[in-house]
Amino acid sequence: MVKNYAKISLCMFLAVCILAIALPVQAKVSAQEAEKLKNELTPLGAEKGANADGTIPAWEPITGIPAGITFDPKAGVRHPDPYAADKVLYTITAQNLDQYKAKISPGILELFKRYPDTFKIDVYPTHRPAAAPQKVYDNTYQNALNATLIGDGSDGVENAFCGIPFPIPQNGAECILNHNLRYAGFGYVDYAGSWLVNPNGSRTTGGAAQYTYLANYYSAESKEKFDGQTSGVLMEYFEPARRKGEIILSIDRLDFRKADRAAWQYMPGQRRVRRAPSVAYDTPNPTYAGLATYDDSYIFNGKIDRFDWKLVGKQELYVPYNNYAIEEAPLDDLCTPHHLNPKYVRWELHRVWVVEGTLKSDKRHCYGKRVMFQDEDSWQVLTTDKYDTRGSLWRMSFACSKSMYDVPVYRQRSTHMWDFQTDAYLATQLNQGMPRNSFEKTSPPEVFTAEYVRKIGKR
Repeated sequence: MVKNYAKISLCMFLAVCILAIALPVQAKVSAQEAEKLKNELTPLGAEKGANADGTIPAWEPITGIPAGITFDPKAGVRHPDPYAADKVLYTITAQNLDQYKAKISPGILELFKRYPDTFKIDVYPTHRPAAAPQKVYDNTYQNALNATLIGDGSDGVENAFCGIPFPIPQNGAECILNHNLRYAGFGYVDYAGSWLVNPNGSRTTGGAAQYTYLANYYSAESKEKFDGQTSGVLMEYFEPARRKGEIILSIDRLDFRKADRAAWQYMPGQRRVRRAPSVAYDTPNPTYAGLATYDDSYIFNGKIDRFDWKLVGKQELYVPYNNYAIEEAPLDDLCTPHHLNPKYVRWELHRVWVVEGTLKSDKRHCYGKRVMFQDEDSWQVLTTDKYDTRGSLWRMSFACSKSMYDVPVYRQRSTHMWDFQTDAYLATQLNQGMPRNSFEKTSPPEVFTAEYVRKIGKR
């Protein structure tokens, strides 16, 4: 009996050793590696220096209102463009595409292929203004030393707070979670609308709403007082008429083992607040006329558990960047047939992380693969290609972003999505004709509760 027990104990010991080898701990970086965030890398993990030929400059953060710009954050106007004097360096068209295509994503190449007579890219000098408060920098350094994935990242992150969790990423899951937990301000109130643009250029409103956002992960006083809820978004729709009065509240967490995404919806016709578990994953989003999913919002959001994420590497890519003009464009001029009017979209050459997500064999989703191209400076996914389960390119999205230098924050301002099966596209999160977003006042946590939704819901 003693001999048998000894054999069993030895077997268990060997099994534990084998398991430890087979399932390596999601390693934090060493102190020596983390020190790179204080010299050769930016505080958020990007390469600080220029590229070899100088077409991508060294990091040049903007903190505060730039010299020569008059701007009162409380005056209700949008941020003046600090690069308004820049001239177009060159224009990429279907005719000269071959000499540039190595630095263009497949989804953008598809636009050139489908619309060779009208689609083009105006390339401007590259600027890297992305900045964040010192509090975010300090905590990003601490996260590099302490943050870990929970399993493969499907259940989130632990030991992270108020900063990029994995500024020196080791795998694709860490990169995508950096996007989900990127710094976008401590909280804000925004007004935005979304439009479906049909092939003939006609436009249909999918929804316009006031978005109240609180980034608990960044706004909490300390790590000890952080309640684990990373963010809350309260959407109050006022257009179109059929959606007026509708309210959606969603709350995400750092550790999904404790609770999944929580969502509630108030429909005026029903006069009640209901849990809304379908506000996630590949449920078609009515704001996007069914041409995009709930997890397509902000290019990507929500749990990452339905895909295996592979870090392909880093490359130089032409991407929309420093997009100030798009907010001032009249909708009739901006939303031209098949694609946005090229004269309003500024493109620059930037380094991006390339992350490929492949649908897990035991999961379901309408996308079989997603490829993300992620800004090294802000961790925002700037453009993404989405493939169906047969491997065909189905949809593509890109984000237009800018520096809100008074905060400071570099963040997405609008998202644009193409469906190559219907030949239609979406122009979303646009602010034309609405109050500008406000970072001056952060809403209290009690706003992001089902009780508050019940309180403000009206027939």
